Amino acid sequence: MPTQKRPDDKNNKLLEENAQLRGDLLTIGRRVSHDLRTPLGSISISIELLKEILAGNDAAADAIKSLNISLDEMSRLIKSLSILARATSTPPPMEKVSMGEIVRGVSQQLERKIIDKGATLRFPEVWPEVSGNPGWMEFIWWNFLANSLQYGGSRIELGWSKKTDCFHFWTHDNGKGVPAEMRGLLFQPFDSLHQPDSTRGLGLSIVQRLVDLQGGYCGYQVVDGGSQFFFILPEKKE
Repeated sequence: MPTQKRPDDKNNKLLEENAQLRGDLLTIGRRVSHDLRTPLGSISISIELLKEILAGNDAAADAIKSLNISLDEMSRLIKSLSILARATSTPPPMEKVSMGEIVRGVSQQLERKIIDKGATLRFPEVWPEVSGNPGWMEFIWWNFLANSLQYGGSRIELGWSKKTDCFHFWTHDNGKGVPAEMRGLLFQPFDSLHQPDSTRGLGLSIVQRLVDLQGGYCGYQVVDGGSQFFFILPEKKE
């Protein structure tokens, strides 16, 4: 008679496969971050060299600007995929995060985009401390603010409020907002991005995963005619 596998054997096999998959994801995250950033660094140096050689050539200046934009997008994509792989494989322990420091840092990173857009940014002086991962929080706020700059108007507000057992964070702008037909795709699950009608960027799908790993949820809504991207995190009691 054929030998039947005991439930414990199946569970152990699943645990082994799960551990192997987590290890593979961690390896991918590290290799993506290191191996792809190295050639990008060489490309960046070459672009700067071309800028010096072709100084004064307007046509070349436009091409170099386009190369720099593509380089920034590729760097951001590599960082996004690395964050996702590492977060899924080995979620780090949560720690106290000063949300004010994160917001101010992100606004400085996007200062050039804010100026180019002609937008004004407003946010409160006081922010709470929350339990989470600072690198993930930076990624979340960067994507929310970048999307407000892309879809928003001239005024963008970043804010927060305290609920009974959670914190509510948001960006709100006075623009026309995301087209209605696209709203359902903004936070599309990562495993659905291969579909033909999926959104181009990976940022918000990764945002959703990171917020979920911290015990919260995120979304988009129209408020006072403008766009509001928001995420909600539970309050962790000491």
